[in-house]
Amino acid sequence: MTDVSSIAASRRPHDSLGCSMDRLDDDRMLEGRDMTFYRKRSASAPPGRVTTPATGRGYLVGLSAAGGHRRRIFKEHHSTMHDFEQNAVYLRNFADDYRADLSGSFNFMLLEINHNALERIADAADLRSVSELRPVAAHPDPVLGGMLGALFATVDGRADRSALFVDQLSVAIGLHIVQRYGNGRGGTAASGRRLSSHCQTKIKDLVQGRLNGDLSVEELASACNLSQATFLRAFRETMGKTPHRWLLQQRIEKAVDLLQFSQRSLSEIATICGFADQSHFTRAFVQSIGATPGAWRRSRQS
Repeated sequence: MTDVSSIAASRRPHDSLGCSMDRLDDDRMLEGRDMTFYRKRSASAPPGRVTTPATGRGYLVGLSAAGGHRRRIFKEHHSTMHDFEQNAVYLRNFADDYRADLSGSFNFMLLEINHNALERIADAADLRSVSELRPVAAHPDPVLGGMLGALFATVDGRADRSALFVDQLSVAIGLHIVQRYGNGRGGTAASGRRLSSHCQTKIKDLVQGRLNGDLSVEELASACNLSQATFLRAFRETMGKTPHRWLLQQRIEKAVDLLQFSQRSLSEIATICGFADQSHFTRAFVQSIGATPGAWRRSRQS
């Protein structure tokens, strides 16, 4: 007798990762530097077996944003059962056939990285001995959970993601993946390096000239003749914050100047200072100054 449920499952649309898409409450994709990020969530695990044939796509890293997920992973002659708590990671090579039955809740953030990107990340991190990533299942990794959570975080249902923010997080995530799951003898990257005063001046000049545009970590690192990984560590050591937070501070300081000494409208100031729109400008200003731009301006004019 034909199994009608099996036929129905086989006809459901599936995404590029092998999951059924007909019950997903959240299904987003974000292109980052050297990686593609996914956000997939549903109240229950997608029906049907997850199946992806072997390809040369590289690696997939999945992180459970909440507990309550279980999956049975099938090997050639056996299977293994894994329970996922919050911030539990699985990492698999697309070169291997993958078959898994999912159950329970389904709330994952994922990233896909190809072999060329892995080589570039390892090279930039001075970890050239890393040539592949080790497979893991249900492995705790709260550090990666924090970074991926920040990448997909929203405020009032909206995501404020400047190119620099996505860029710096992509570099940091890539560095973490290579250091923690690479097959080389990487270890922890050296710390203590600071940006020279000349480099700081070049960065400040570059940022001031591009406040209303997007910057990348690659551009900033190139201005200092440093690898991206080294630049991020040195920048944080020198400035006490990430490039994205520092750029936001520069935009707020420019906005304060325009609010106090010009008659430009709030929407004009938002555009000049590089905010996505007036709403974005207001949220960032309140978070930094503690008052809305309009209220702050009126308090200085009274």
